[in-house]
Amino acid sequence: MKKNGLKSILIVIFCACLCVGYFFYLTQKMGGKEDTLTEAELIISKDLENSYPKTAREVVKFYNRILKCYYDGGYTDEQLGQITEQARILMDEELRQKNPQESYLQAVEEDISVFAKEGKTISNVALEESNEIEYRKVKGRECAYVDVVYYLKIKNKGKTKSERSSQTYILRRDDGNKWRILGFYQ
Repeated sequence: MKKNGLKSILIVIFCACLCVGYFFYLTQKMGGKEDTLTEAELIISKDLENSYPKTAREVVKFYNRILKCYYDGGYTDEQLGQITEQARILMDEELRQKNPQESYLQAVEEDISVFAKEGKTISNVALEESNEIEYRKVKGRECAYVDVVYYLKIKNKGKTKSERSSQTYILRRDDGNKWRILGFYQ
């Protein structure tokens, strides 16, 4: 009886080890693929046509991922063009018309250059919570005002200082009921 009981326990332990090992193998296999994509590649691969952010806050959150990616670098010129295309998809038609792709790309490149020359990096981005977002009707269209705080690190002559900057994004619902960035102010 003891032999059969011991065999059963060993078989159960062996099966459990196989299951745990297989689970570990699968999670590592899936995790490895995701880890190989850069932030630029993740932003570019986001299908905004079929998976557009549902709330004003989510739109601003994704746009700020794009901003952080701009200033962190680690992408090719071609990828930067694709990232700016993603950013423009988040914009209201009115703002897109004022910022054609080529001039928007050029303005982004200039901003990135100035940011780098000044030794600035974005260390953190804080968005207000969903229940703090202000909604208003403007000219019969629903608008949302989302406040964002940027925490910057500035390296200059071997010294690092911190700075805080606030910005309010104005979003407007389009005809497809999607929130689009109309503008912003500091």
